Amino acid sequence: MSAEESRVTREPSPSIPGISDSVRVSAGDLLFLSGVVGLRPGGEPARDLAEEIDLVFGELERALSARGATLASIVRVTVYIVGLTPERLSTYRAVRDRWIDPEHVPASTLVGVAALYSDAVTIEIDAIAAV
Repeated sequence: MSAEESRVTREPSPSIPGISDSVRVSAGDLLFLSGVVGLRPGGEPARDLAEEIDLVFGELERALSARGATLASIVRVTVYIVGLTPERLSTYRAVRDRWIDPEHVPASTLVGVAALYSDAVTIEIDAIAAV
């Protein structure tokens, strides 16, 4: 059984658009992905936040694929964004929704932070997937 088949959201669902607060997984092993960042080949920083978010989701997709899973297998994410503003949140959601079905987002926490491990990085994601 895939994570998508076992995904259940809380009823009634959260009243804030774009919020996903709970997911139930009843089958599968868990895969923990931590510290996923969006750097270009060679470790070069992204040109902007949208590209960096695309690179992060591309890295998540590659890591999951290597284990026979997809982005739909993700059941929980924690997202860290440096200097979180409403504009950065909007950019994150717009890019995320190109990678993950907005009707089936995993349980999520998004945290605004002052800094990450490098000045070249403005977003980092930890994820848990049912594989």
